[in-house]
Amino acid sequence: MEVIRNITEGRFGVEGEVYFGLFEKFISLSVEDDSIAYAELCAAHLNSLSEKVILDLCRASIRYCHDFLENSGGHPKNFQHPKEVLPLIYPSVLIVPSPEDPALPVVHLELDCEWEEEHGMEWIVRGNEVLFVGAFHGVNPWSDFSEKKCWNYA
Repeated sequence: MEVIRNITEGRFGVEGEVYFGLFEKFISLSVEDDSIAYAELCAAHLNSLSEKVILDLCRASIRYCHDFLENSGGHPKNFQHPKEVLPLIYPSVLIVPSPEDPALPVVHLELDCEWEEEHGMEWIVRGNEVLFVGAFHGVNPWSDFSEKKCWNYA
């Protein structure tokens, strides 16, 4: 199966679709600097995330969910296992940034989620490290994440 398909030149770079195996579906692909080779590296990394990284993303998403629901007066959700949050998350776009390090893949995702329908969610994984999980802010995936902001649940 092809991982990237329907590549076209868009107004803001290359656009297309990428397969996301964790969710078993194709999602939109947005490549900032037309680097298809780097997009292929990032897409391969997206589909080979380790179990540890996936669990870290799920745990951070649950922290985000609980905090959002608590602050908005909603009822907390009960998750027996971290991956139980995945059916409440809907990935929409893999954003491939201009590569600062062409050998280091970045997974920068825009996602929708059931608890925050207005702003959705953002995941950033650089290499094998989960760096950002929270409301979608369009954070630069090459930023320094050593000091976590209160709105970063990673």
